[in-house]
Amino acid sequence: MLSKLESIFKCHRPANGHSESDDPVDILQDSYRDLSRLAAQISNHAARAPYPGVVERLRRIAAEKQASADLIRPRLLAAHRTLDEATLDINSAGNHWERMGLDLSAHSALETRLLERAARLEEKSPDLAELLRQIVRSNNHHVRAFMDLIARADPQAHLT
Repeated sequence: MLSKLESIFKCHRPANGHSESDDPVDILQDSYRDLSRLAAQISNHAARAPYPGVVERLRRIAAEKQASADLIRPRLLAAHRTLDEATLDINSAGNHWERMGLDLSAHSALETRLLERAARLEEKSPDLAELLRQIVRSNNHHVRAFMDLIARADPQAHLT
């Protein structure tokens, strides 16, 4: 019966429906992967942006996301974990306006997941929980940046 209870409480099922481990290193690895994936997505969208100013702004956001992932990297390497450097699933959309909406949505979802993970880590590993909260704080200005980019983009444009 004890093993049954442990299996019930071992994994957490967040809003996205995916089962996540409560192991601190697994949580860091998931966070690293999610941040790297979003950085790659935004970088891909920057390469397809219609104006040089937008390209530069998106590249800066992507670099900041990757820098956040890089804050986690030493912890994973110290735990002898491999880093997922394989091709990541990158979401895209039909035009620039839709891509910016997708990036904003992905950023917000990731922010929520990181805060949920930080709450789960609080008791076992408060320093790792604080690291995830620090990452959220350092990236929260991206919401305003994406909203500004969306406001300036033409939703009717069929540019790729």
